[in-house]
Amino acid sequence: MSVLVLIPHWPGPSELWLRRMIDAIEEDVCAIATFTPPMSNWNGRIPVIDLMPRAIRFAAKAKIKWLPCLGDRALVQVFEDFRVKSVFCHYLNFALGFKNVWETIDIPLHIHCHGYDITWDCRSALFPMVRRFSRSYKGKAKQLAGHSQLIVNSELAKASLVSDGFYEDRIVVKYIGVPVPAEPPIINRASREINILYLGRLVDCKGPELTVLAFDLACQNGLNGRLTIAGDGTLYKECLRLKQASPFGNRITLLGAVDARTGEVLRKNADVFTAHNCFGRRTKQVESYGVSVVEAMAAGLPVVTGRSGGVCETVVDGETGILFEPLDIEAHAAALLQMSMNPNLRQRFGQAGWKRARDSFSIEREASQLRKMFGLNPNGNGDQK
Repeated sequence: MSVLVLIPHWPGPSELWLRRMIDAIEEDVCAIATFTPPMSNWNGRIPVIDLMPRAIRFAAKAKIKWLPCLGDRALVQVFEDFRVKSVFCHYLNFALGFKNVWETIDIPLHIHCHGYDITWDCRSALFPMVRRFSRSYKGKAKQLAGHSQLIVNSELAKASLVSDGFYEDRIVVKYIGVPVPAEPPIINRASREINILYLGRLVDCKGPELTVLAFDLACQNGLNGRLTIAGDGTLYKECLRLKQASPFGNRITLLGAVDARTGEVLRKNADVFTAHNCFGRRTKQVESYGVSVVEAMAAGLPVVTGRSGGVCETVVDGETGILFEPLDIEAHAAALLQMSMNPNLRQRFGQAGWKRARDSFSIEREASQLRKMFGLNPNGNGDQK
């Protein structure tokens, strides 16, 4: 065991992908360090280190009231307690918080970026005038990346970093893996009413409110179906307002946040997965990857969404789904209507999506890539190569 996993917070229900990522290399993880975790070990085996109590204890002992460096001291203690040979840190902005540690410890640092953390002009969804990062953030990130490896979840993200002056040989693309059934799901219901599913955070770059508008228009044009929106976020109230204003509001269900098991059931009962991926005008973000889209493909669902961000690398237009131009409500509605009228097309797209997920986006493939990055035994027996 040699890899230290460093995360800013305990993975929530919407971060199942992070749990899967840790499980993929579990045999080689010596410890997980984070702030205020709800438990002391992972899967009953891996020690989970709470950085906050260490910092508080140090502050009390040293009688220090100003605490900016206490997280550094706590992390250094983790290196002393465990035989750490490499660090797997999630989120670039979180890694920068330990800048002083990386300058003093000669251990390979792998930083997994997740989209918002490499969006230099990223804004608060609630207060779009507020920048999430300082104007010096990009420069500091570039300096840190000079002696670490950046892991990104799309070619789009890599190209963006390279265009901003980051060293290309310091960046590696690793798609986030999802569970893929051994056999392709059979989804070929010939019912006249189809079930359309939106599953994900209700944020501007995913376009949930635009999805409601597109569904409404499709119904006006003859679509016989229902739309289920599962997820929570800053646009929940706007989606609710549009549902209440729509003459087809009785066909729209807003579930709020759901757990992983409910997500599986929703995908199993759906005929089409949809969103309206686009540039988020409030947050200044695009979808860097789109785990929910890939999970839908693995479940054998055709995908209908906007041609934006990392989704363009996962969904193959005309093969695993339909991509339309972002903000084109009419094109979105037309694609939903086309899917509703052609069960054979839904089946063909769904089967192709499952195969693509199996070949390119499986958990097994991701685990193999991670082991190669960290120089671990490909067989996963916990030994170094």
